[in-house]
Amino acid sequence: MYAMESLPLLSQETVENIHHCNKCGLCMAACPVYKELLVESASPRGKVQLSRHLLEGNLEISPKVKEILSKCLLCGSCVAACPSGVQGDRLFSGFRWHVTRRYGVDWRKKVLFQVLAHPWLTSGSARLGRWARGLLGKGLEGGLKAGNLPLERIPPLNKKPFSSQAPEKMSPEGEPRARVLYFHGCATNYLFEQVGRAVLSVLPRMGVEVITPKDQGCCGVPIFLSGAREESLDCIAQVIKGFAKQDVDAVVVDCATCGSAFVREYTHMLRELKSLGEDVSEKLIEASELLARKTRDVTAFIGDHMSWLPDMPVGGPILKVTYHDPCHLLKGQGVGILPRKILAGLPNVDFVEMEGADGCCGGGGSFQVEHPEISAGITARKIQNIQATGAKAVATGCPGCRITIGAHLDKGLEIKVLHPVELVDLALRGRGATVP
Repeated sequence: MYAMESLPLLSQETVENIHHCNKCGLCMAACPVYKELLVESASPRGKVQLSRHLLEGNLEISPKVKEILSKCLLCGSCVAACPSGVQGDRLFSGFRWHVTRRYGVDWRKKVLFQVLAHPWLTSGSARLGRWARGLLGKGLEGGLKAGNLPLERIPPLNKKPFSSQAPEKMSPEGEPRARVLYFHGCATNYLFEQVGRAVLSVLPRMGVEVITPKDQGCCGVPIFLSGAREESLDCIAQVIKGFAKQDVDAVVVDCATCGSAFVREYTHMLRELKSLGEDVSEKLIEASELLARKTRDVTAFIGDHMSWLPDMPVGGPILKVTYHDPCHLLKGQGVGILPRKILAGLPNVDFVEMEGADGCCGGGGSFQVEHPEISAGITARKIQNIQATGAKAVATGCPGCRITIGAHLDKGLEIKVLHPVELVDLALRGRGATVP
């Protein structure tokens, strides 16, 4: 057992979330984990009350408390549903920090965090991963899983990091309209290079100068939200110093989680850490605020400037496409209409809305590995809703969602999972529904 009194206090901002909860239960209808387990402790309301008892000293940190707090996707569904403005995700991640300080970080996560925090380790690990996948070959077809993820359905790693392929500067085609910094994140760098290529194909055609810094690393949020807050600080500081620039019109991001970190989390994280005694300068906090103002998801940036797109060739086969809202894009950044506006505006796309498009896919990063049974139930509902549309492609702007959804779609239906910017690129190239 571990008493709260022996730990640093939570910030006043975080504590206030506990007192704002009026126990109405609206969060329960929105929470994917509660809908799967149907027990009070799995609900946001239950976790808020657990947090209250921990703070007041009625409970102590224990293995059971650790287990309860781990059963949260940090998807933000409860935040969006709460009429009192309780920031449940921030509260629960705060208490996860206390759990981490008590029990430490799982060794597998500790290794992963070290890899993410050091780009040279990430590149080396990616090369090792490609080698291991090639060595295992057809052995992956035997049903091996990482939690809820079939290993054979996880996309292959890029042959080379995208950062080594991308030019540092791409000039606009035609009339110059904007200048942006492009943050591609870890997923594009090591898994989905095709997304990066699409971004660097589409934006210059819109008259946008694109600068892609070579030395970008992890946004640090997966490390922070897992409870290893101190370890995430270097990653966060490096990103802010590299991307909080006055002389660009926007910082364009292709990953919903990275974008949510920049827009919603960084300033909060830094203020929280500073209030708890960490060495965080006011200058860094001010730079994080600038980054938040400048950041725009690539689908939002394109959607804001549809008139900048050149004419797209028409004709050819029509591709039926549906859309999944990433939690960190819709709930984290308030971007939901613009991706649909883009898809509906493409000449060779028949856009169809799915039921429950704004529902979590059940991935949640390591959640699907730690809680495979819960994740599987949530994912199954999403897959059923996608397949019910008859779509041949599902678009989504989160690499985590892309991996989770792609790993569970019925192979026989041959449904592709793509980033919306890939579909824009296809349309501009005149390839229409010829999906790679």
